[in-house]
Amino acid sequence: MPASCAVCAKRLTNPVSVQRGTGPVCARHVNEFIALISAERARTVRESWAQTRRRVTVNGQEVEHTVMLGVDQMAIANAKARYLARIRRVREVPVSAGLVPSEYSATRHRNEDILFERFGSGAALVHSGSERDYVITTDRTGAHAEHCSCPDHWFRNRPCRHMQAYELLAARQRADSPSSAEQHSTESERGLRSDNRITSVPTIIGSVVDREAAWENERDRNLYVWQERHTHDGVFVSESDEAWTALRDAVARDGGLGDYETEDVLDGVNTTFGIELEVEGVRGDDVAFALHRAGLSDRLAMGSYSTRFAPGTWGVRSDASLAGGCEIVSPVLRDTPETWQAIAEVTRILQEQGAQTSQRTGFHIHMAHDILDDRGYRWQRLGRYMVGYSREYLQMGATRSRLTRPEMPNQHRGTSYTQPLRKTHVLKLRKNDTAMEASRKIIGYRNHDSRYKMINTAKFVERGVPTVEFRYPNGTVDPVVIQRQVQLANATLMQSAYLRKDKPGADRLPRLFSSDRGVELEQLHAQSPESRFRLYLDTFGSDRLRRIATGLWVRGAVPAFLLDV
Repeated sequence: MPASCAVCAKRLTNPVSVQRGTGPVCARHVNEFIALISAERARTVRESWAQTRRRVTVNGQEVEHTVMLGVDQMAIANAKARYLARIRRVREVPVSAGLVPSEYSATRHRNEDILFERFGSGAALVHSGSERDYVITTDRTGAHAEHCSCPDHWFRNRPCRHMQAYELLAARQRADSPSSAEQHSTESERGLRSDNRITSVPTIIGSVVDREAAWENERDRNLYVWQERHTHDGVFVSESDEAWTALRDAVARDGGLGDYETEDVLDGVNTTFGIELEVEGVRGDDVAFALHRAGLSDRLAMGSYSTRFAPGTWGVRSDASLAGGCEIVSPVLRDTPETWQAIAEVTRILQEQGAQTSQRTGFHIHMAHDILDDRGYRWQRLGRYMVGYSREYLQMGATRSRLTRPEMPNQHRGTSYTQPLRKTHVLKLRKNDTAMEASRKIIGYRNHDSRYKMINTAKFVERGVPTVEFRYPNGTVDPVVIQRQVQLANATLMQSAYLRKDKPGADRLPRLFSSDRGVELEQLHAQSPESRFRLYLDTFGSDRLRRIATGLWVRGAVPAFLLDV
């Protein structure tokens, strides 16, 4: 049933507000609400903080000079602050505000004004030059900033420029004696805060928006950390035989895959994921009992294919596509030492039980798609990865286990359950698609059978589970292979979110849309397997990511139907 505006019951034409939890409301009423606030605040803005004192040099002496700071722009910014306070369920309006001019931004390499809205609760809303809003919390006196929600403070745990600017503003306001106009303004604001003008506006938000704000902060932090660690280092292996040879030699020295890691495996990205391991040659009840004895499961026996397991526990269930085997399902996992220790223990148990993989077994990774959210252009980049480099993902997804004897052939499971994405489906993606719309389009969703794609979003379409499933073709019980595949899936999602067309390496993705920079798809597919893989590596900006992908590729099986390519 289509969503309707909570104010006027009009059918909504923009589903983004519903998808992201900030609706349902139509754009007209949002604009009316902002206009109402802006008109009411314009007078107090002009009377109170539209002026500030700057120290300037006149005839060799420093004097204080009162200047105007752009009343209209500040009134608009204040309206935005009040609107944000309203939708975040903040039951108060700013009691004072101020602007600190010309603070240097190391990120954008320029001076920017920073606007603050101070609340009586000891918090301040920061309007940054990046067009993002952050929240500063202060001590009981309001004189000193203690925390800021910006990525710089969060990740580096040091005073950021917003905190420093706030303390400068607070010191200046303490030093200045309040004028009669400012006292009048404070009285006006108290009256405005006590009346019911704001609370009488029709309810705009239908759900708690604090959850969305926390989600957006986490997404921004993940991108910030990823950019710091994987900014392109200028190495393009498609253009340098020397770099490619050095990479191959480095991978060969550490056995192709390297050692098993337990800390900082996903490079500081605090995302969630889960895995599914299909195995044969073992009784599911025996595996379930062994997991229970190890403290990993609360069940003593194997469940059915539809069994739901208790949160935080591993489970074993039957799978009709296997010959006398079972499927092991993880709980929701994060990049912690405990997670990787648990995966190592599960694979150890499977090896002790005699579990085997075959051409019937697969391996699936479910990655949270928060980083893509409802930005259609990020989903487009994910589709471009999977259309342009499907053969590379098929090969990397069939990596030879370290447990396999060298004389054994490295067989490929095929694509019955791991179908490449179709270009015709990806071309239907639009930049303003919601996550739900993009999830339907990218796999060409028609029914439950549409899930058999290299990346599968059917669970989100059908049940709202916000994950992208990477359906690697070959099963494995090798913990290092599992870890590298999780890292590859995570890198693919992060690069899909991060690799804007102005970033180095973006032109190595296939060009599917008129606005894309990239290689023509036909030209890309005409490349030799090695040349195409080297182009793929150029989309990754760090040696660590290139080594992960190369280690999987050199040990991967090439599908029989691709041997002549």
